[in-house]
Amino acid sequence: MFQIFSQASSCLNRSSVKKFFFMGVAFLAVFFIAHIPLEVQSDPKSGLPFGQYASFQPEGDIRRFVGETLYFDISFLWFKNAATAYVGFYEKNGEYYSYLDAQTKGFVGFFTAYRRHIYQTSFEIIDGGKRVRPKRFMREVIEGGSVERADHFFDYQTREHRWRQTQDEITEDSGTEDIPPGTNFDDVLTAFYNFRNSVYGPIRKNEKYVIKTIPEKGHDEITIHVREIEEVNKVRKEEGREPGEDLLVDIVVPKSIFKTESGIIRLWASKHYIPIESTIKDYIFLGDLHAKFKERTERHSKVTGNIPVPSLSPASR
Repeated sequence: MFQIFSQASSCLNRSSVKKFFFMGVAFLAVFFIAHIPLEVQSDPKSGLPFGQYASFQPEGDIRRFVGETLYFDISFLWFKNAATAYVGFYEKNGEYYSYLDAQTKGFVGFFTAYRRHIYQTSFEIIDGGKRVRPKRFMREVIEGGSVERADHFFDYQTREHRWRQTQDEITEDSGTEDIPPGTNFDDVLTAFYNFRNSVYGPIRKNEKYVIKTIPEKGHDEITIHVREIEEVNKVRKEEGREPGEDLLVDIVVPKSIFKTESGIIRLWASKHYIPIESTIKDYIFLGDLHAKFKERTERHSKVTGNIPVPSLSPASR
């Protein structure tokens, strides 16, 4: 990953130089913070095995996920619990949507300008309540005072996909394209909930699922491969994991989604399809990111304002 210094410094823009400076200082400083206590990972309070919950069902009305929030701790390089993330499914004023927020914190946050990734999808419910389909998908990367944003809008009546990409509110790209008949552009959040609801087929070992997603830079698919038992046992042995019913899942997403060099994600999922441990490969400047599931909460009441609600008004477009 860290062949970054092999390029001539003259080829770097000011933003890259700043990132390298921050990371260089962080690498030196790690030797002085080896004794900082780590945060304690909490366990779910359901009394069930880790990553399982009482209301689980493999398929049904997808609105059963409303009010669910999953929390994760993220580590990379020598830094444990260097970032936090949560993802949830919410409803407010008749709008269904998902929100994912990940941000570096503490010492690492200071030296990475508190880098933050926000993903937000507004859903419509289709197929008799079984499936969600995106109406709007927004991705935002915030680093210090700089904001990179991509906005996508989908109209399945006119079969039209419109997008706009900005850097610090200056438009860098925009356009319109047709959505092919019979195709849905499922973004990563849409795919996450549809997959957990068996929309793409029953979830079982040695199955591969190909999902059409928003075309970006020549990539228009998300692939999910639930590994066969032989591969599961091999990786368990390599990682020293205890026998269990967890699923080993390899995912490939467009590289631009999570700002990685490969778009590869490997995760262990519980038998209730909760990602327990995930590795996002080759995150730019930081290497592999390791996310560990911390907690699942359910809020059966509607969102009261703690989670941002997406706007679909013409002014937002």
